[in-house]
Amino acid sequence: MKCYFDGSKVSGPDGHWWLTLAGFTARDDFWNRFEKEWNSEVLHKREPHAPYLHMTDLLTGNKVFTGWAVERRQALVMDALDYLQSCPKLAFEAVVCTIDTTAREKLLEEGYEITDPHVVCGQCALGDAFSWCYEHYPEGIELAHVYFDRSERFMHPLHEQWQRKKKEERSSTVITDCFWGLIMGVDDCEMDKTPALQAADLLAWATSRQHSKIERPYLYLAEIMKKVIPHSWFTLDENTLRSVHKNDFDPERAE
Repeated sequence: MKCYFDGSKVSGPDGHWWLTLAGFTARDDFWNRFEKEWNSEVLHKREPHAPYLHMTDLLTGNKVFTGWAVERRQALVMDALDYLQSCPKLAFEAVVCTIDTTAREKLLEEGYEITDPHVVCGQCALGDAFSWCYEHYPEGIELAHVYFDRSERFMHPLHEQWQRKKKEERSSTVITDCFWGLIMGVDDCEMDKTPALQAADLLAWATSRQHSKIERPYLYLAEIMKKVIPHSWFTLDENTLRSVHKNDFDPERAE
């Protein structure tokens, strides 16, 4: 099993900041086919060919997309969406976790204990990825590799926790932790050479676009993706954070 994640952040019209970790999980045989088909069905489907997909550069017409017509740039997004919805629905899952970091800061001041938002999203997304695998392949669990884009801040705390758990497992002759013990690696890789990370970038970018609530192209792309791609979507707004962390409230911690 492999999981690929990318992060994004945006400010909403009310001044609240939303932090997102988004990606895809699937078994190894799916990814082997995905990499070939992403090139043929998305990047190289039309002229000019795209060396990779990166939404920020694409929408602004920067870097490798300099000089591209608006129509060609739009077509690349639609080709990516069309390909993702054509993939076997039971073979993969999109995972998205978004947290209102402004609300989190407010709750910290009130006395709630809520860990770093990068850790919250990372554990939420990775936990759901494993749940998906256990549910769909209970008799054929694969060892997992987790990948992030280069310099992705979400990676560091998960990598540290995995390293600690791995050291604990070395003292045992059997795998005792059915989560961390099944992870073979937490690594980064280059987005422009990794189709799965390009798909994760599209998903993360679309989610942030939705939370910006500014009427502009692709505002509803995330909603469209929800309708055509198997997914688990977690939105941790203020009310949700209060509910989830109600047992972690201590008024004496209030600033």
